[in-house]
Amino acid sequence: MSAPVIAIDAMSGDFGPHCIVPASIACLAQDPSLHLVLVGQASLLESLLAQHSGFDPARLHIQHASEVVGMDERPTQALRGKPDSSMRVALDLVRQGHAQA
Repeated sequence: MSAPVIAIDAMSGDFGPHCIVPASIACLAQDPSLHLVLVGQASLLESLLAQHSGFDPARLHIQHASEVVGMDERPTQALRGKPDSSMRVALDLVRQGHAQA
């Protein structure tokens, strides 16, 4: 069985990538077989990752998504109206078999 891959909408939540990036790195430290794909604005995610060390970059990838779903938007409308949103791209990675969750 191959290593599990989890796609994460890194732009979501109250604190977005500023919370998700360090949490993802901590997750990788807990499970040496885990692989993560952070989905969101690549330049922001790359700058946040550059502030951390001690993780295996082969297990943490970035998938660019140019759109973000706002906290006031309905998820169903955002999925239809923002095809390059971090939420939609993460879901598409699972649908296409590039991620398991």
